[in-house]
Amino acid sequence: MARHRSFKEKMAIIEHYLTHGDMKTTSRRFEVSKTTIHRWVLTHQEKGPESLAVRRRHHTYSTDFKERVILEYLEQGIGYLPLARKYDIASDTTVKQWVIEYTEGKRLKSTFGGARSMTKSRKPTYEERLEIAQYHATHDVSIRELSERFDVSYQQAYQYVKKYERAGQYGLEDRRGRPKPEAALTEVDKLKRELEIERNKLKKVEVENAFLKKLEELERRRK
Repeated sequence: MARHRSFKEKMAIIEHYLTHGDMKTTSRRFEVSKTTIHRWVLTHQEKGPESLAVRRRHHTYSTDFKERVILEYLEQGIGYLPLARKYDIASDTTVKQWVIEYTEGKRLKSTFGGARSMTKSRKPTYEERLEIAQYHATHDVSIRELSERFDVSYQQAYQYVKKYERAGQYGLEDRRGRPKPEAALTEVDKLKRELEIERNKLKKVEVENAFLKKLEELERRRK
């Protein structure tokens, strides 16, 4: 486990890197990962040396704050490190962990504060989950629009879409019941599953092509 570095140690590491300009050598000499050194250098340049001082208190991250950071990653494609720097989060690993928990369907709780769940209490039936996933596969809508249309959380909508893309309707089965294990599937079952997955991919391509066709028509009309 990596040990915490004092302000003096961080400054010595940064100075060594800036003097010699060799990240690999600096990382090996001080036994600090290149990612960590890179983060310290950027923080030092953008916010000044004082920003590297060791904090004596824990941060409090509310569930709303975590969700905002996670959605910037999922919807805008902003990376873990830029998000950590933007919101003054201790580590990009922290952001990564939030995203993993969120996309796996786990409930996020505020850190050192009131533990509120971000997900809505309503639990859609299998038929509703399937409808949500299939609607996304056949319409040009974002996850945000999907969640609002079917009155589910962004997290739920994201999960249903990803599970449907990976395993078709089988991926939306309630795993708390008694779903058919992979090892027990017959060859016919496996072929049906693979066929459905490929069919879903084709539908998605068709939707995208139809959307591009509409854009081309609009462009032609403007000319």
